[in-house]
Formats: sequence, structure tokens, C-alpha cells
Amino acid sequence: GARGPPLRQLAPAPADAKARVLLAMRGGEARMSAAQAFGLYAPAMGVLTSNALYFSALPAVLAARKSGDLGPFNPLPSTIMIHSVFGWLCYGLAVSNPWIVASNLPGAGAVLATFAVMLPLMGNSHPALSACQLTFVGGAMATLCLWTGLVFAQVSAAARATLVGYFASAIFVVLAASPLSTIRTVLSTRDSASIYTPLTLAQCANTLLWTVYGVAAAKDVFVYGPNGIGLCLGLVQLLLKLVFPTRKR
Repeated sequence: GARGPPLRQLAPAPADAKARVLLAMRGGEARMSAAQAFGLYAPAMGVLTSNALYFSALPAVLAARKSGDLGPFNPLPSTIMIHSVFGWLCYGLAVSNPWIVASNLPGAGAVLATFAVMLPLMGNSHPALSACQLTFVGGAMATLCLWTGLVFAQVSAAARATLVGYFASAIFVVLAASPLSTIRTVLSTRDSASIYTPLTLAQCANTLLWTVYGVAAAKDVFVYGPNGIGLCLGLVQLLLKLVFPTRKR
């Protein structure tokens, strides 16, 4: 999910504010506010939930490799995830934010492994093959064109980080919506097997954390905006899973 505000970095807390937080953690008289608590713990928790999202599809494709068939697994979200993780990784490096980098660097390896294992299993007849190929190539070219424009336009470092943040946010919203690409199949067959449950649960947990953090601590629309949208889309997926349970095969 969105790991930090694309338009601005949060200002470091004053020394007396840090002291109050540490005093509250140690059982002192000062009480830690909700904003202080989320500001302190949410980034650390976000490292776990973000990487859980990126690793969520890997077990399924490894199991599919043994059987030689992807079955109802929807490969499009895993393809978009490559561009999402690299978009946020680029943003984290652009603003030198270790929390954002840590939230995405392990996941980069996971999504690349997922795609590498998944693609041969799609063969030449999978209905989503063309969409995945176009997404992979198109997303890579969009990223390269963005950086080419930023470098040769000689934009400032702050403006560069802002534009990369917008780019990463947009890709994340597309990623959050991508499991619903099979919604027509779900409604027509009354079977939600194509909506992968671990991915949906990871999406909801990750976006809920960052939405609450964005509202309570960061107070920045560019934190809670894309994550709030992602949370709503994740809840729609959960609703479909409840209304149209996966049929046993």
C-alpha cells in the first residue's frame, strides 16, 4: 500500500515530543496519544503487512507448479504487483525513507519469483495471458519513460519524488482493483474461486493499517487516500467471497 506521503515527508518530531513518547513507553507519567502510537508502531507493522501482501500469491503458484495447472487463480494481480512494489521502492529510495524501502524490498523478490513461476504455467491458451504480457511490458515501459523524463527534464529532487509518489499511488489503486477483473465470471458462475483469499485478506489488513495511520498520525490524504480506496476494494472482494463461496473441486 502507500507507504508514505508522496507530496511531503513528515517532519521529525521535536525532541520534547520524542521524550514524551519514550516516557509513555517506559510507564512514565506521560500518556502516549493515539497519533503518537500510530506514528511509532504503524511503520514497523506496515513492513510486515506490506510484505505479507507481496508474498501472498507465491504459495499458490508454487503449488500450481507441482500440479502443472494454475486452475482458477487470477494471474493479473500478481503481474500488476511487480510494478506496484517497484514504484514504491523507487519512491522510498527517492526520499531516502528506510521504512518504505523495507516494506517493499523483500516483496520485490517475492513478486518476481511469483511471476517467473506463474508465466510458464499459463501456456499459450490461458485467457489472461495477453493481459498479463501487456501489463508487464507496458508497466515497465511506463516506469522507464517516467524516469527518463524526470532525469532529462532536470526537475528538482522534491518534484521528482512527488511525481514518483503519484505514479506509485496510481499503480497501487489499480492493483487493489485488479482481483475484481474476474467479477463477471464470479457473478455468472456464482463462484468466487478466481478471487484469491490470502491476497484479499492481506490487502485488507495492509490498507486498513495505513489508512488509520494516515488519518490518525500522518493526517495526509496521500497516505490514507489510495489506501482507503484499496480497503474499500478489498472489502468488496471479501463480500463477493461471502456471497459466492468457492465451490469445492
